[in-house]
Amino acid sequence: MKESFIGSIWLRAILLLLALVPVGNAPATAQDTLRAAAVVNDEVISVLDLAMRTRLAILSSGLNDSPEVRGRLQQQVLRNLIDERLQLQEAKRLDISVSQGQLESALEQLARQNKMSRQQFADFMRQNDVLPKVLSDQIRGNLTWQAVVQRRLRPSVEITDDEIDEIIGRLESSEGRNQFRVSEILLAVDSALREEEVQNTAQRLIDQIRTGANFAALARQFSQSATASVGGDLGWIEEGQLDDDLDRVLTRMQPGQLAGPIRSFGGYYLLLLHNQRRISMGDSTVNLKQLLFALPTNPSPDQIAQMQARAAEIASSVVDCASVDALAEQYGSPGSGDLGNIKLSQLPPNLRSTVAPLPIGQPSQPIRVAVGISVVIVCDRERDGVDRERIRESLADQRVDLLSRRYLRDLRRAANVDIRL
Repeated sequence: MKESFIGSIWLRAILLLLALVPVGNAPATAQDTLRAAAVVNDEVISVLDLAMRTRLAILSSGLNDSPEVRGRLQQQVLRNLIDERLQLQEAKRLDISVSQGQLESALEQLARQNKMSRQQFADFMRQNDVLPKVLSDQIRGNLTWQAVVQRRLRPSVEITDDEIDEIIGRLESSEGRNQFRVSEILLAVDSALREEEVQNTAQRLIDQIRTGANFAALARQFSQSATASVGGDLGWIEEGQLDDDLDRVLTRMQPGQLAGPIRSFGGYYLLLLHNQRRISMGDSTVNLKQLLFALPTNPSPDQIAQMQARAAEIASSVVDCASVDALAEQYGSPGSGDLGNIKLSQLPPNLRSTVAPLPIGQPSQPIRVAVGISVVIVCDRERDGVDRERIRESLADQRVDLLSRRYLRDLRRAANVDIRL
């Protein structure tokens, strides 16, 4: 009974496709649906494969199925299928695979996200002329590529404490600036020959979103960023965190607004701004040491410049906090040495903006203060309410995402791909 039901779905799918795949002026036949839409290193992607995956993309995105919509999405779906074959071929070469249990778990999670049981979800797919296997194949491809990335790329990524301190310092110095909750869709451009094609596809996607398509669903189907698995959700990001091309657009957007296509590093982006807020990092305590160089009352510009140069020269001898005391005693004015623990919020604005991003043990640039020129060194830092491990994971994810896109780009360049549509 089950085989008969599945067979009837394939029959309905083929009958549907016969109306969609004309060959010249002749009537379409069942054989037309099995011809190659593309050949990827001797593996065939059939017209039927392409049509069924396009149907899945339309269904999951909430679009109305029509020849016009299929025509708009087909080229990008085909590109995704080609990438998927390349990823699976690379996984096979590396002897990397995912278990049936991992696949079942992912399908269960997807069903729950759609507020259905696994059986209800499978029935829903069949009722809409999409075999559950089509979705299973797509998810298996995603999971397999994730496994490749985790094994091949993730071990090579190491985030240092200095990098985390730099991010936190930048956030602290940005206190009061805007932070955005935003989602993205990235369509990669790996060749100048595909520039116009990818731009046109990005424009088609944004047109579909503006007419009611679900952004997150389209991101899962089409985005080539690591955020595709979570519907393109970037979470909360600060002003200046994205590439300049994207940041300029983002800072002018209002919550609920859609923007794109935006050409930036890697390809074309679509952005959806969900919300925005002011950055609030709480307070931090820093242990500071200082080299202070006194200036006369009402110093001339030349005197200030000469003292700044002297301060910079002496500060270049600082190798760590332990070396500051000797330099302070030898060269510094009264006020040099250990300043103790100070709340960042209690520092003057010019000093706070310098201290906030300063790595531990590294001297600052000379700073003009009331009594002269100061060089400060952060010897310790305690931050309230900052999750360092979350920042570490976020930085690692960003780096792995960049490496995985380069990896896929290299696979494309080395592949023999023959597109026959």
